[in-house]
Amino acid sequence: MQKILIGIHLPVMGFDNANDYNKEGKIKSANTQEQILSIVKKAEFLGYDSLSVNDHIVFRTSWLDSLSILAAAAAVTNKIKLGTSILNIVVRTPVICANALTAIDILSSGRLFAAGVGPGSYRGDYDVCGIPFEQRWGRFNEAIEILHTLWNYKQAGLNNAVDTVDYNGKYYQLDKVVLAPRPYQKPHPPIFIGTWGESEAGLKRVAKYSDGWMASAYNITPQKFKEKWDMLLAYRKKIGKDTKSFDNSLMSMFGYIDNDKDKVKKKVKDILSPALGRPSKQLEDSLLFGSVEECIQKVNAFYEAGAKRIHFWPISDFDEQIEVFKKEIAGIY
Repeated sequence: MQKILIGIHLPVMGFDNANDYNKEGKIKSANTQEQILSIVKKAEFLGYDSLSVNDHIVFRTSWLDSLSILAAAAAVTNKIKLGTSILNIVVRTPVICANALTAIDILSSGRLFAAGVGPGSYRGDYDVCGIPFEQRWGRFNEAIEILHTLWNYKQAGLNNAVDTVDYNGKYYQLDKVVLAPRPYQKPHPPIFIGTWGESEAGLKRVAKYSDGWMASAYNITPQKFKEKWDMLLAYRKKIGKDTKSFDNSLMSMFGYIDNDKDKVKKKVKDILSPALGRPSKQLEDSLLFGSVEECIQKVNAFYEAGAKRIHFWPISDFDEQIEVFKKEIAGIY
């Protein structure tokens, strides 16, 4: 089995509905330019494989714009890979997303390891963008086709003449659209589709249209991960697509590593549970909460289930936690 890759989520999500304050009474998770860029640089210095950003327009908590943060990360790093996990290409529209992701791939000199996309699952994003939430999967089916088309159509000659893209769908219509310049990676960065893996139709969509699967750590168990991964590989094989290069990433692996059980429980209860609207016991049991030994066991369970990359997301004390994780856990792999 190949070595598992370890990355981190950048703290675009503010836990500002939580009781996580410093001595001055300010919320620890409030993010400034200095804090964000310091974390980006530190992650590269520590040797993490990759950085990723989740995407919301609005949420229960504050939320920094994902594409802006990823572009800033690209500008201050040289080696670490970058990815979206996921970018909502329905509310942002597929053409805008294709253009933005192309720019990030160019700015990073081809370090966009995953153009992770999906329709999202939060109704609030759709409401503020004036798009019916019930249309999200129908729109996403068209959006992923458009992304593929924009990144795969042929450019002609060297005299700025290009073929154009037309698309006549139920939700999107394109008339002689040109996407230029093209991504740094040829023909394009890997496209990953994020899904909780709940439906057969969803998995078949991932198998058909993506180069990899992004699974949500707080919505899947190691056993379910293995089951869905095996199904994806079977679907790929059935439609004649390569399975060896097909990839996966386990994203949104929230956590807090500490041997003090009471401290960990309080972090989950006060910070993550209200932010996600999930029971604290469920989150504590399934994610990277607990001692180093407990968290190694949790990582191992997903590793043995076939996970190829895991992205850690500390809910507090971010700088210290990514050091602990890299030294005590990531180094094992």
